[in-house]
Amino acid sequence: MGRLPELAAVQAQLLPLDACAVEYGSRRGSGGRRWIGSQEYAYVTPCGTPSSYRISVRVPSERRVSDVAFDMRRSSVSAPWKILVDKDQTAFPALKQSLEQLAPFLLTQYPIERQKDADLKVRLARERQERKDAERALKEEAKNSYPE
Repeated sequence: MGRLPELAAVQAQLLPLDACAVEYGSRRGSGGRRWIGSQEYAYVTPCGTPSSYRISVRVPSERRVSDVAFDMRRSSVSAPWKILVDKDQTAFPALKQSLEQLAPFLLTQYPIERQKDADLKVRLARERQERKDAERALKEEAKNSYPE
């Protein structure tokens, strides 16, 4: 979707978002058989991470707009957003409404969810290291427990 003046305010509002992709809404996957995406979650990809790494941000029911699916992409945090949409599936008024409802929510909730994700990774790495240390200590104890 080109630079539409009607979406300029939303695009400007989302400039400070520390991310390079946002996906929202259900759409038909490749082949048209399977549905992918969600109305319940916005999936946000931080810049500099693989596209398979996404932070899930649960969208409250009052902010959901049905029959809307879009992707937003940009190459860096300083680049402008490009909004990609299937015009046959999503009506412009619904797209605009959805973006206006999601933008302020994502600006507040995404950093919280990203921090939770980072905290979880640190905790899991610590637990993994603790398990390795305990296994190593057990092996050493078992090995040294036999008389010579």
